[in-house]
Amino acid sequence: MRSVTVDPRFGPELRRLREQSGLTLRQLAEVTRYSHTYLWELETGRKRPGGVDVAERLDVALHSGDTLTTLVNDTVLDPDTAGRIDWVAARPGSVDGSAVDALRTIPGQQRRLDDAIGSAPLIGPTMSHLDIVRRALDATRPPLRTRVLDLAAQWAQFAAWLHMASGQLDPAGVLLDQACGWAAETGDYEMLTTVLSYKGHRAWLAGDVGALIGLTEASLRDTRAYIGQRAYDHYQLARGYALAGDDRATDEALRAGADLAAEAVEHNGPTPAWHYYRTPAFFRLEQGLALQVGGRHAEAIEALTSGLDTLEAGARRAEWVGDYLVHLGLAHAAAGERDKAGAAVMDAASIAEVTQSARLAHRAAELERRGL
Repeated sequence: MRSVTVDPRFGPELRRLREQSGLTLRQLAEVTRYSHTYLWELETGRKRPGGVDVAERLDVALHSGDTLTTLVNDTVLDPDTAGRIDWVAARPGSVDGSAVDALRTIPGQQRRLDDAIGSAPLIGPTMSHLDIVRRALDATRPPLRTRVLDLAAQWAQFAAWLHMASGQLDPAGVLLDQACGWAAETGDYEMLTTVLSYKGHRAWLAGDVGALIGLTEASLRDTRAYIGQRAYDHYQLARGYALAGDDRATDEALRAGADLAAEAVEHNGPTPAWHYYRTPAFFRLEQGLALQVGGRHAEAIEALTSGLDTLEAGARRAEWVGDYLVHLGLAHAAAGERDKAGAAVMDAASIAEVTQSARLAHRAAELERRGL
């Protein structure tokens, strides 16, 4: 079973490359041994490539390097895992421990894929998998129900993130409520604190300062949670206090965030899978974001630049990185560094183009109109 995700730019890019090569559909069909009808369907988006091998053959025929190949992610599940997922999808009442284990392998792959191609192309496949888990949950009884609840909460949390990243705050709120309820039912404090923090992030995106502070404080009440989550929440709280104009509380939250971030580097205990990106570079970006919101622009520039420079290569062009570039641009502009501000915003716009992020593209365009 293949899990294939295709960047929406694939069709237009295929047509551009073909026309640039001076080939008709029939001529390209002769070279690749695909039918010209199939190639036309790929170009128009009526069909998507069934795997990365299709993109590779087209790149070879068009002498385009790996231009099309990079727009296709092709994850091949082992036959046993694929079979179990297909079985559960067709017969939700048949779920067993092995089927839950099979379904559990996919979220980690999807999270990494989000870093590569952005949120929008993943919403559909993720919601489809969540629907499979929901239907399995309806047909499951204890004690297996607890494991399915845990899986459902993970899928809902990830789906909520994708919707927030795409600017769809209402469906994100519904998904977060579902994840919160499922995590509460199982007593999973790690997931519950994460979901409360995500609710705070949603409030940040909506401009609701009161909810941003209140929900983040709620997430911080359970000190058993992974230390990296708590470090992030103090930085998120610092943003809220900065927006509220409470300088003292902002400084306290920044100090607590820095202390916990340093401890997180030394953490050797269990870490929930969804916290894979809580790295020193990520914490520097969060620190810089809070400093910029608080008007401490020189410090913000130093922290944001440091964070961007030390991100692992696979994350540097991720959609979520574009937001930090936007704030770096704002900090440079406030410091009177217009050229650097413009460069940061252009970098954010290029990430928006690669990841097809309408929300990020809108933010970058708005700043460009303001002369940054």
